[in-house]
Amino acid sequence: MEKGHIYFIMGPSGSGKGTLRKNLENENLENIKFLKSYVSRPMRPGEKDGDIYNFISKEDFLKGIEAGEFLEYALVHKKHYYGTKYDDIITNGINKGRKVIKELDINGLLKLKKQRPELSNDYTSIFLNLPLDKLRERIYSRGHDMSESEFQNRLDSAKNEYLYALDYCDFIVNANQTPQEVLEEVKKIIF
Repeated sequence: MEKGHIYFIMGPSGSGKGTLRKNLENENLENIKFLKSYVSRPMRPGEKDGDIYNFISKEDFLKGIEAGEFLEYALVHKKHYYGTKYDDIITNGINKGRKVIKELDINGLLKLKKQRPELSNDYTSIFLNLPLDKLRERIYSRGHDMSESEFQNRLDSAKNEYLYALDYCDFIVNANQTPQEVLEEVKKIIF
């Protein structure tokens, strides 16, 4: 059996990662596995456990880290843990010949590059880039109860992610186009 490949969809909060994932899922593409991150943050209105994320307590997340269950994990926005379990992505993903699609932030990619260099040929990173003014609009339009300091923290994170993306991501996709155009561009990378 031919080994699969991992495609990390990356970008700051509000860049369109979730929309891209939904659009890819709606394409009913063959031999694709969509992975959900494990997160320690509370659910937002309208979210369901296991739908987009697997929600676990911070304590359980830390136990999983200690037990070596996570292939990668990161503390995002200096607040909540996000991570990918090894078995989900390797054992039940690429080792079964699947193309695995997973959202990831830049911190997760940097940790993966440092801690698991032997996997460098097994994944491709795709960064969704959006101008800061558009990003600001999208974050505000979501309507989440967000303090000004949290909002500023997200914008600072976005600037930081973009700087690293230039050096570390394989592809940078212009997310300032229609969702369909972003989808078509990413499909060309995957297929």
